[in-house]
Amino acid sequence: MLDLLPAYVNAAAGELSRLGIAAGKGAAPADTVYFGGGTPSLMNARQVGFLLDATSRTFGIEPGAEISLEANPGTLNLEKLEGFRAGGVNRLSLGIQSFSEAELALLGRSHSRLEAEESIRWARQVGFEQISLDLIFGLPGQSLDAWRKTLLEALQYYPQHLSVYSLIVEEGTPLEKQIANGRLPKPDDDQAADMYELTQQLLAEAGYTQYEISNWALNEGCESRHNKAYWKTTPYLGIGAGAHSFARAWRTENVPGIAEYCARIANWSEDLAFPLSAANSQRTELDLRTQMQECMLLGLRLTREGVSLAEFSRRFGLDAREVFAVEIRRLQQRQLIEFAQFPDGPHIRLTRKGIIVGNQAFMEFV
Repeated sequence: MLDLLPAYVNAAAGELSRLGIAAGKGAAPADTVYFGGGTPSLMNARQVGFLLDATSRTFGIEPGAEISLEANPGTLNLEKLEGFRAGGVNRLSLGIQSFSEAELALLGRSHSRLEAEESIRWARQVGFEQISLDLIFGLPGQSLDAWRKTLLEALQYYPQHLSVYSLIVEEGTPLEKQIANGRLPKPDDDQAADMYELTQQLLAEAGYTQYEISNWALNEGCESRHNKAYWKTTPYLGIGAGAHSFARAWRTENVPGIAEYCARIANWSEDLAFPLSAANSQRTELDLRTQMQECMLLGLRLTREGVSLAEFSRRFGLDAREVFAVEIRRLQQRQLIEFAQFPDGPHIRLTRKGIIVGNQAFMEFV
């Protein structure tokens, strides 16, 4: 993979340039830039800076934009983090997952507990003021006390943001095979639910606000602006292998393989309408009904603010309470959603009960 990195970075800049030409002069500058998916911290600071410069030249970057980078602790050192920070990255998302050596081994992570701890200290040392930690619960055989210990250890570092996910056992992975052959117990759904409720309790006591199903922040200014754009179905542009985009009613997905991606960009000959790319493996034009469903489904993930009725009306020219009258009534009867008053008017959001069983509410809009 590393030998393909220089060509891959150049291909990504090439895709960015072609999409910028297709978008035309009316394209808005980026309010957030996110280096994510895979392990972007395998890049060096010069390569990250090169892509930021390409973004700035092509679309522009708003002053004060949130510029985030996901990082695996095992790929970091003090010098690299200094370079990322000096190059403009102002938010670091660290894939810690666990502070237990046994749990890290179970997850197949390449970093150790020491490397996880060092990466947090180094990030603080070089001046990152926005640090997010990713953690995973619901591992096979994991006890409630073990999860409590992980949370308390994470809180010792006082991160501005925490992303906390329940383990999803992917088909074909070593973990899935060990569970299938009986070497490991199946994850316990009831235990995972208890861990989620413990997370809500401990993080609230520590002063964090839950603003999304899996995300907590010290205050509104520490929330992930980039990910909130996804949940609000704001248009976004994905660059690179496996990247997803949503703009002008099109949802696209790029080919996952780096070599194929580079070849497709190198051989890009036809003119395509924005946001279509030669690297796309899938393209779907969403009708109005589907766009409204996605707005509700993803917006309800935002546990603090939910879906703004005023914003829905501005965007679609319709009242969500009329479009989804049946769905809203059913969810209210089951006490899964509520109306809350905000400065721009009423919002629809999940109740505390709805947060625990969010998927039951989301299914109404599928």
